Amino acid sequence: MAQTIQDEVQRPLRRPHEQGEEEEDAEVTELAQRLVQNSLPIVPSLFTSQPFLQDSLQTETSINQENTIKECLPYLTKAERNDAEIGTSGLPRLKRQLHINFLLRSLEEKPSVYVGFDSSRSWIVYWALAGLCLLGEDVTSHRERVIQTFTAAQNVTGGFGSGHGQVSHIAPSYAVVLSLAMVGGSDALEIIDRKAMWEWLGEIKQPEGGFSVTVGGEVDVRGAYCAIVVISLLNLPLELPPRSPARRLGLSTFLDNLPEWLAKCQTYEGGMAAFPGNEAHGAYAFCVLACLCMLGEPSQMIQK
Repeated sequence: MAQTIQDEVQRPLRRPHEQGEEEEDAEVTELAQRLVQNSLPIVPSLFTSQPFLQDSLQTETSINQENTIKECLPYLTKAERNDAEIGTSGLPRLKRQLHINFLLRSLEEKPSVYVGFDSSRSWIVYWALAGLCLLGEDVTSHRERVIQTFTAAQNVTGGFGSGHGQVSHIAPSYAVVLSLAMVGGSDALEIIDRKAMWEWLGEIKQPEGGFSVTVGGEVDVRGAYCAIVVISLLNLPLELPPRSPARRLGLSTFLDNLPEWLAKCQTYEGGMAAFPGNEAHGAYAFCVLACLCMLGEPSQMIQK
């Protein structure tokens, strides 16, 4: 039987209030209360004052920056805040319904001027659905439209483009799989051709360990993170397809050489780069650490 990531990683689930969780919750609550009582700055002083260094040369960019700072500083320093809108953390309360309305509008039909965003179609849907889910909204009512949209974006060779007729790419494939998972229902996930997806992922697996974002495309940690998420959520076999170029070069699974390649992305600064030899970036650090945490127990994988 083919092995999957779920078989590879077996982590015991911690029941509520086990292993000192209740004590940890109490400590966090006490710390939060002390922060509020002592008026410790939630917003660092760096962000409540003008920049220390300012160039005397004025440009359109510097003028826009100054205007933005002037607009934001009163809210960061509480000068123009309505106390009724301030939470216990000292930050403005989230205007939940306004955000929900905005996200719902994002899922409506767009005018023709949005044609330039067609390659971002999968991301617009994913971001809107993710925001609604985080705000506690039921997104199942969008299931049929999501299924119709992404059925047309799937290629017979495996994977998804961001829209109809677009080449398969791991980034929109990631967004599509997560969007289908969020709207739920077996009929949503059943539109995915798992065998074709598995074979396509085998084509973008690289012998060095990483993944290209598309066949013949760039190789970076985004590709690795998105690929492992898709493999995990779809419970695909870890074994490489027979026609995978990486298999012909000696690899046998999607995980071969991957942790070692990710480790090479760490720079002298301590952060993680998009690929070995590049500069560190926070977003790439997320991709690397998240990928490692899916491959095994974080305390073990990250230490390795």
